[in-house]
Amino acid sequence: MSDDLETTVEVDGRQYRIEPLVDEDPTQVENTVQEIQRDERFKNIVEAIPENLPQEYNEEAYLSRHLTEPQRSTVVRIADDHDTAPRLILLLGFVESVNRSLGRSDDTLTQYIRSRDSVADHLAEMDGQMTPRLEREFVAHLLLATALIEELTAEALFREIYREEHRLSENEMRVNDLTQGQRMSILESSGIISEDLKDDLNETKQLRNDLVHNPRRRTGLARRDEGEWVGERLKEIDQAVTGALNITGKAAARLIAENGPAEYLSSRCDAAIETTTQHWKQHHRESFEVISDSDVVTVEQLRWNISIGSAGYRNVTHGVRFEQLPNDDARATDDQHELYETTMEFLRSCESFLLHRIEADLDQANLDRQDFTVLCLLCAEDNSYQDVADTLGSTVEYVQRKENVLAWRSSTFEKEAFGQLPTPEGMILPSHES
Repeated sequence: MSDDLETTVEVDGRQYRIEPLVDEDPTQVENTVQEIQRDERFKNIVEAIPENLPQEYNEEAYLSRHLTEPQRSTVVRIADDHDTAPRLILLLGFVESVNRSLGRSDDTLTQYIRSRDSVADHLAEMDGQMTPRLEREFVAHLLLATALIEELTAEALFREIYREEHRLSENEMRVNDLTQGQRMSILESSGIISEDLKDDLNETKQLRNDLVHNPRRRTGLARRDEGEWVGERLKEIDQAVTGALNITGKAAARLIAENGPAEYLSSRCDAAIETTTQHWKQHHRESFEVISDSDVVTVEQLRWNISIGSAGYRNVTHGVRFEQLPNDDARATDDQHELYETTMEFLRSCESFLLHRIEADLDQANLDRQDFTVLCLLCAEDNSYQDVADTLGSTVEYVQRKENVLAWRSSTFEKEAFGQLPTPEGMILPSHES
């Protein structure tokens, strides 16, 4: 048996191999990693390291080329001080960078989700009637939503306008010095966000201003008939936040899972079903046997309309012999009810693993998260430029600009994942002349 220890770090459910270590105490390795993560010099290095690690490139070569010469020297000094290899510092930096990419704004986002759920739950408890407590919670939720939107629009500006240079601190300062109105103006004039999305984002900010700066309007929330109004505003705020998430690449896996090309999704669903099956056999064996022992469901053939995050039922297209189930729910037996409910729960579990599988592709792609998403949507069957723009909350011009460069920016990894990549063909004429 080898004495080598495969040291791994887990990020969003996936494991990354860091460095083979010989005769090292795992506890000591963990302590060393934590010491490096607390090193202020290391934190500065992380800012310059990318969030993807393309399969096409040598790991150290790709990561080190994003650093300046002084930063490379700092990596060597950090490695010497912690008695480890520079490669470990680079790979740990990558892991931290991925965490920041997934987690940037996530503290605010997590608070936003909890706040939204709390307001919705309390509103339901009070049967739609407003109370002083709900009033305070709703205003606090609105403040949180506008803060989150500002963080996300700033991030979209970083990534789309500055691209590879978005990690430079001077560019971060430039964007942070802009007002939210100025950021929105740049995003809209560049076609990165559509007019509809801009309106959604601005309406949330205007609502915030109205309630924060108009005490009379805020006091009016306490009227009994304002509960329905608050429920409607919660949906509109969610729509605005979702749009902001879509333009930053944070929602990339969800957008791809729900809108990607059929062949790509089919292969990823196969992997997700296999992983889910293994997980259920280990942790939910009795429930899995309800499905696997039935003549109605063929697990490996399951296909359905994906709806990430929804607690509802799924529209199954393959893998279930519905002719063996009664059309009338009232006529179904307890066993049939259990089979159906368990199948739906299995599919929701599959969607969770599907997201992890797509996230793994996003990590290994040569393209960044948003570019990979655009490419995936362009490869989807029967998608027009307008369809892609509507999904992203952007414009046709933005999608066409992306298409101009995505094919040559793509690596073998993207080409193997999607096959024939879309490239510009034919002159695009004005709509009244085409």
